[in-house]
Amino acid sequence: MSSPTNFDRSMLVEYSAAFMYYIEKHKLMEVMSRILAEIAVADGVTDVRRWMGENVRRIGVEIYTKSLDAFHRGVMGDFYQLPRNFYPRIVLHGKPGSGRRSLAHVLAQRWNLLILDADVLAYHSINSQKQDEHSRLLQEAIEKDCVYKRSQAVGNLIQNRLLKDDALRRGWILINYPNNKCEAEELFEGFTVPPNRFVFLQIDERMARMRILLNSYSPGPQAHITFLDRQMAQFRKSEPALNSYLSQRREVFYVDASPCFEQVKCEIISSLTKTPYVLGKKYGEANAKI
Repeated sequence: MSSPTNFDRSMLVEYSAAFMYYIEKHKLMEVMSRILAEIAVADGVTDVRRWMGENVRRIGVEIYTKSLDAFHRGVMGDFYQLPRNFYPRIVLHGKPGSGRRSLAHVLAQRWNLLILDADVLAYHSINSQKQDEHSRLLQEAIEKDCVYKRSQAVGNLIQNRLLKDDALRRGWILINYPNNKCEAEELFEGFTVPPNRFVFLQIDERMARMRILLNSYSPGPQAHITFLDRQMAQFRKSEPALNSYLSQRREVFYVDASPCFEQVKCEIISSLTKTPYVLGKKYGEANAKI
């Protein structure tokens, strides 16, 4: 019997990442830990494999039911936090002026996470000397002003970046993506390693504009009133459908970004570390019995 001498490393990495997410989503590490803890103190166990087969379903249902129940009741507790075996994968979303970039740097420093800015990634991709297929697709979409192809190309660039070793080993914070409902669906349901936390920063548009225009120490295109009007108009147009989809996801929580920076930062950190950790849709596969 012969064995293969070479393999596609990218396929192996993608498979490993998908397997990691499957274990995380279905809480298999918690299930195995509970099985080992129970069997260690169980009396009269003569056939270990039989005992595991008879009890694994019960243990899995108990763990997942408790997590779902905690989510609905808003229970805070260590048992429902992000498992230590996995790394945070956070999306910071909100309109311009909500503080996404500043908060991303603070949170990344706290947990040693990788910061991924979709706009920066797209910029470096199309200006790189060696362009891949996704970079060429993005360049073509920009030249033809095709929103759908641009969204598809940016999504592919982010997907590939999230499968790099540093992103898989450290965890990450993503900003400036998604920008609409279609991109959010692709992010959660199409990515091999989707986010396990999505922070939606809520802020009044008038306050967001004032923050940007008064932020004179960091001038940029966002400070131009015409550019800002366009950004806000795009956000207002896409927000209803995007919010309708995000409100169905268990990974999403909303934070008021109007108070001072320190207060918003503390609220996000508290929510990330203490809220029940459940993945998937609120109604659908997440409610299915194990």
